[in-house]
Amino acid sequence: MQVQLVLIDDFNQSVSQLEELLQKITSDMTTGIVFERLQPSELWGRSETDVTSLRSLTEQLREFMLMLKPEKVPTIKKRTEALLQPLKNFREALYRGSEDPLSDSRLALEELRKAVVEGTNYLDLAKEIRKNPSESITEVLKLKDVYDAKEYLSAIPVPEATYVRFEGLEQNIKKLKLSVSRLEQSLGQLREDLDLVVEETAKFRLLSTDEPKRKPSKPEVSTEEEAGPEPSLVS
Repeated sequence: MQVQLVLIDDFNQSVSQLEELLQKITSDMTTGIVFERLQPSELWGRSETDVTSLRSLTEQLREFMLMLKPEKVPTIKKRTEALLQPLKNFREALYRGSEDPLSDSRLALEELRKAVVEGTNYLDLAKEIRKNPSESITEVLKLKDVYDAKEYLSAIPVPEATYVRFEGLEQNIKKLKLSVSRLEQSLGQLREDLDLVVEETAKFRLLSTDEPKRKPSKPEVSTEEEAGPEPSLVS
């Protein structure tokens, strides 16, 4: 089960690294008053390595989770974006170049705090998927290990009955590989569709309740009607 073990080991390593990094950033931010007194360039110099590593680990874990739990694609993409966006805002705040640089630093730290909160949620999701990966994907990885060992197995003399079983297994693996290929294509199309939905929803805007409502225009009244007497209750 070499492929499966390597994948799980890499996933576990990324999860551990993310957990350690979030703890480090949280510990550093306990001295927030000191950080808030730093100029934006100084703050970026102290945090650049951690922020870059956090972004990289987030993207790595996203790929692992999409592979191990494809049925959770929308949730994984949503949580990933929720973490990456404040990291992007953090850097942009430091480069605003406003007249009050210290306010830029404070704003950036607020975004970094949001990233830590979202990072904790992201870590919980990764641990959940690590604990309960998709059964179908697990079986695919196991069969891939068997298939990769085909050349080794073919060199070993086996009884005829066993050989027939291996031939059947080989055919099933080929069919499974074809199904996996189709699944990958479907996932790729799903990702494109989700990106399109995100782009379209970004174009929407909330209707402001402060916008004045248009009053219906009064119908035009002819001159004769204007000059005529008003109708009474009995007429």
